[in-house]
This record gives sequence, C-alpha cells and structure tokens, in this order.
Amino acid sequence: MAKPLEAPARPLPAADHRWAWTPADGTAAPWYGIYHRDRFTPNGATFRSFGPLAQFDHHSASFAAPAVDADGRSVIYLAVDLATSACEAFGEAGVAPLCSNWRVARLRPLREIDTYNLDQPGAAMAIGALPALASGNENRELTQQWARAIYEDQPATAKVEGTHYRSAYRGGRGRRLLLKALQGTGIPVTPVPDADCVKCRNSL
Repeated sequence: MAKPLEAPARPLPAADHRWAWTPADGTAAPWYGIYHRDRFTPNGATFRSFGPLAQFDHHSASFAAPAVDADGRSVIYLAVDLATSACEAFGEAGVAPLCSNWRVARLRPLREIDTYNLDQPGAAMAIGALPALASGNENRELTQQWARAIYEDQPATAKVEGTHYRSAYRGGRGRRLLLKALQGTGIPVTPVPDADCVKCRNSL
C-alpha cells in the first residue's frame, strides 16, 4: 500500500528546486488558461483573489469558506497546451457545462517568474511531501495546505511566486478553440444558458 500524502510539517526545510518562466523572446510559445469571465476574473490575465478553490490555491481563507483574500493573495492557472488546460478546468467534474462566459487566454510573461518546481525529481520529497503532490491529483484541501506552506515558508534560495507541477490529466474564436480542445478528452460538452450557470450565479 502506498503511503498517503500528509499535511506539511512547518516550516518547510530549505530546498532549492526552481523552474523559471522566462519572458517571450519572439519564438517562445504562449501558455494557455481557460477561465470563466466574471467579476472575479474579468480577463485571462487577471489573477483570481477569490479562494481557495483549486489544487494549489494559497489563499488565507479556509477550504470550507472561500472568500476574496484579505491579504491580496491571488492565483492564475496556466498549461503548456490548450488540451491540458481544458482537462484541468473540467476534468474533475467530468463534464464541461459551457455558458457564454467561458474564455481561452494565451499568455506570455513580461518578466522572469521563479516557481517552486514540483515536477523536478526529488523536489516534493525535499520539502517533506510525496512525489504524488507534483500531479496535483491529491485531496484538494491538502494540496492547498502545501501551496500555502510553499508560499509562506519559501523553501528555495530565491523567492518563488508560484508552483510548477505536472498535470494529472495530460502531460467567438475562443469558444471554438475550447470546443476543439475538449475533443478527444472524454469530457462531454453541455451548453448551459448563462442564467443556469452556477459560476455566473456565484459571481453576482
């Protein structure tokens, strides 16, 4: 039986495992994000301050009571390709209920951004976690505890501003791109009127 991932022992030990997202040099491909456009995320470059909701959210609020972060903590999730981003957005639910507010963003950094590289062999164990943490496919409340620990304890020698991890799913025009990305993923697409969309209602 495999050992289960446990909560982090604080403070985290020093471990210099970093991955840098470097500014585009004219040839670098953009990374993709799929987001629901609302008052919390009006565009694809907006970091979401409401949480914690997703795998590596480091917001201060509790798992059971997400809120706009009082300390200004915010997150954005990006993937190297559109299909991975689509699976990250809808894979857990197993269905993509698409209202008219779902969007695709293609982003490049304006400056170098250092992240803690959970995808590097030994990086998770170096801070007391298990390699399974790198996939983001563990209990969400638990992965959020690890995200807060990395953000607050800063185990690397240089400050990190995020987490680089391996996807658990896949190693207008935007809506057409999203529909195309979901083809072949096994995630059925269900058109949903805006009035019936849970995310639309929750953002009012």
